[in-house]
Amino acid sequence: MTRYGKVERGIVASYTAVASRAMALPPQREHYPQFPTQVVDVVDLSPAFRRVVLQAPELHTLERMGPDEYVGVFMPRPGIELVLPENVFNPRSALGRIPEHVRPELRWYTIRAHRPDEGRLDLDIISRGHDGPGAQWINSVAPGDHVGLRVQTALYASAPPTGHHLLLADETGLPGILSILDEHAQRSADTSPMPRLTTLAEVPGADHIYDEVRMSGVDVRFRGDSAPGSALLPALRELTLGRIDYAWICAEGSTVAAAKKYLTKELGVPRRAITSSGFWRLGRARP
Repeated sequence: MTRYGKVERGIVASYTAVASRAMALPPQREHYPQFPTQVVDVVDLSPAFRRVVLQAPELHTLERMGPDEYVGVFMPRPGIELVLPENVFNPRSALGRIPEHVRPELRWYTIRAHRPDEGRLDLDIISRGHDGPGAQWINSVAPGDHVGLRVQTALYASAPPTGHHLLLADETGLPGILSILDEHAQRSADTSPMPRLTTLAEVPGADHIYDEVRMSGVDVRFRGDSAPGSALLPALRELTLGRIDYAWICAEGSTVAAAKKYLTKELGVPRRAITSSGFWRLGRARP
């Protein structure tokens, strides 16, 4: 197991202390598992979503922090064997020390399902309408390929166990909402109090809707060719929400910012009751 240095831990602690005043933060791991995996299946869920199934011995014993656990995927360049960076707190800094001609790309995705008995997990990834290394990889990946995996944490792990939870997403955050709803359904037979969930998602069009989305009950709005947030934000303002005890927002960056502003300024939701992440930014590549 990798042990991180005092300097690295001090940097994270300082960031956490500052950031916790502005939003609800997920728990941090003592150790971030990082290991190679093999692609064992690729499934087209819809014209715009593909599911990649990864397998590794480490996945038999992986314990997730929450239902929307996210992982970094190290994607080797075509024709180049997988090279994993040193396992440090900041994987980007370690990637920069790998020679460019063998350096893998790194992109982050939410675990859609984890089957410890099989040592497998599923990632549902957009295959159309987005650019960059992740889009190129998802459209060329095939069984037998190898990628690296870095397990991080779960944003929804910061949510209180009860109350009214609002979940907002676009197509990139949709797998996370589905995973949270799965956990909610699994706990429904539990006698302990459960949170009440309100879900709202925005996608470009019907090509982003697959069977699990249809059956989930998520309120999905289509934006077509309009700007990100153009369907979600008006729909959010139309909702009669009442008291919100926690909000989870994962979407395009400007959409996230606008939704947070509405919740805090118009509805009085405390910043510390909101977890958010801008999964992408219009016209700007992720670093």
